[in-house]
Amino acid sequence: MEKVAIYIRLSKEDMKKIFKGDDSESIKNQKLMLSEYAARKGWQIYDFYVDEDYSGADRDRPSFDRLLRDAKNREFTIVLCKTQNRFLRDLEAVEEIIHGKFLEWGIRFVSLLDGADTAIEGNKKSRQIHGMIDEWYLEDLSKNIREVFKTKMEAGQYIGSFPPYGYMKDPNNRHKLIIDEEAAKVVRKVYSLYLKGYGTHRIAKILTKEGIEKPSIHMKRKYENFSLPNVSEYALWGHTTINRMLRNPIYIGTLTQGRETTLSYKDRRRISVDEDDWIVVEDNHEPIISKKDFYEVQRLLDSKRRNKKKKGKTHVFATKVRCLHCGGSMIRSTTRSRKYDDLVYSYLKCNNHTLGGDLVCEYMNRINYTDLYDYVEAEFIRVMGIYESSPEALDTTTRQIRKVDYTEETRKLISALQTVEADLKNKAKVLTNLYIDKSKGIVSDEDYLTISFTLQEERQQLELRKKDIKDKMEEIKRLESEKADVEKVVKDYLKNHKLTHEIVNETIDYIEIGAKEDGQNRVINIYWKL
Repeated sequence: MEKVAIYIRLSKEDMKKIFKGDDSESIKNQKLMLSEYAARKGWQIYDFYVDEDYSGADRDRPSFDRLLRDAKNREFTIVLCKTQNRFLRDLEAVEEIIHGKFLEWGIRFVSLLDGADTAIEGNKKSRQIHGMIDEWYLEDLSKNIREVFKTKMEAGQYIGSFPPYGYMKDPNNRHKLIIDEEAAKVVRKVYSLYLKGYGTHRIAKILTKEGIEKPSIHMKRKYENFSLPNVSEYALWGHTTINRMLRNPIYIGTLTQGRETTLSYKDRRRISVDEDDWIVVEDNHEPIISKKDFYEVQRLLDSKRRNKKKKGKTHVFATKVRCLHCGGSMIRSTTRSRKYDDLVYSYLKCNNHTLGGDLVCEYMNRINYTDLYDYVEAEFIRVMGIYESSPEALDTTTRQIRKVDYTEETRKLISALQTVEADLKNKAKVLTNLYIDKSKGIVSDEDYLTISFTLQEERQQLELRKKDIKDKMEEIKRLESEKADVEKVVKDYLKNHKLTHEIVNETIDYIEIGAKEDGQNRVINIYWKL
C-alpha cells in the first residue's frame, strides 16, 4: 500500500471567511475531504502537514519544510493537497520542487480539485498553466499592496511595525502616532543639552550615568517582539544614537516613509530608494521638539561637521578600535612624561571605563598607540604577503580572494548572453506570427494553445538562463573590483612606507583590544574586510 502525505494550508483570507461563519475552508474540512479521497484510492496516510496563516508564495513554512525533508528521505511516495496553489503559487518553485525534486525523489504530486497529477502523461502543461495563473495573481497582488501602502503613506498614516522612539501608536488608530511621554522626556533632554553646548559624546555619558534606558532597551521592554540586528545588549548610550535623534525630523511632526523597498515580491531583500522619491508629510502628528530648536540644532551640527574637516587628520585607527570586554570604542589620549616634559605619550583607552558608576567597563584597558601601530603594520604586511604569494592560503577571516584573470571567462559569458537574447527575440517573433495565423484561421485554437504554451515554456527557460549569465557577470565584476582594491592598497603602502587612515579604512573592519593582565599576553583581534 502506497503512503501519502496530506498537505493543508490555511491563509489569512481563509481565516477571515471562518470568522464570518463560512467554515468551508477550515482545516477540519480539508482533512476530511483529502482523507476520504486517499481512502478511495487505497492510500495509507503517512501524516498530515498543516500550515496556518501562511501565503502560498512563502517557502518558509514549518510544515511545508518538514514535508520536503520527509519526501527527500522517501518516507512516503505521494503528496496530496486540495489545489496546487495550496502547495505552491510561485511558478519557479513549481518547476523546482514538483517537476524537479519530486521527480528525483520518486514522489507523485496530486491535487484534488484542479486535477494536477504528475503520474498522468500530458498533465504537466495543465499544472504549468495553473502555475502561470498563480504567478500572475501574486504579481498583481504585490502591485496592489504596494499601491495601498503608498496611498496610506501619502495620507500620513504610519505603516511601520513599531513606532519611532518618543512615540507610540494611538490605541484607537494604529496608523496614527501619539507622544510616549516617558521617552519624549529623554528626547527633550537630549535637545536641551545639545543647545546648551554639550556634545553628543558627553550627552551619551550623562544619560548612561543617570541610568536612563537607551532606545533599544526601552522599545524591547514595551514591545515583546521588538528586535534590531547588531544592537549591543550593553546599557550604554552611544553618540551615534544621540546624533540620529538630533537629526530626525519625526520630532517636529514630519513623517518620512518609503525610504526602502523590496526588489520584488519574490526577492524580499531591502534596497534604498532615492531621496527624491521618499514620501514626506509635514505637520503630520504632535511634535516633541519645536521647529525653532530643531533647525538651530541642525545648524550647529552642520557647523561642527565643517569645523572638524578644517582641523586636519585623525589618527589612522579612528573609529576602528573597540574594547574586547565591553564592545565600547577606544579613544586616543596623550600625556606628557613626568621626567621629560618634551616627551609626549599617545595611547588608546576604553571610553566606557572613564564614565564612573555601575554601567561602565570594569577593565582599565589601554594600549600604547605606537605598540598598536607596529602590531597592525606587521599583520598587514603578513596578510598582504600571503595574498601576493599564495592567495589560497588566506583563512576565512580574509574572505579568500583569488588572483584570477577573468577576461576570457567574461568574453564567453557575453557571447552566451548574446545567443540567449537572440533566441528570445526569435521566440517572440514566432509567437507573433503564430497569433496572426490563428486570427486568420490558418492555425486552430487548440493547436495555437499547444504550440504557444511550448514556446512560452522555452522562453521561461531562456529567461532563467539569461538571469544566470548576468548573475555570473556581476560576480566577476565584484571579484575583479576586490582584487583591484587590494592591489591599490599594496601600492599605496609601498609608496608611503606606512599605514594611512585610508589604507586602514579600506582593509580593516574593526580591531578588538583586550586588557593586559598579569602573566598573560594582550589579545588583539583584527577583523579584515578583504
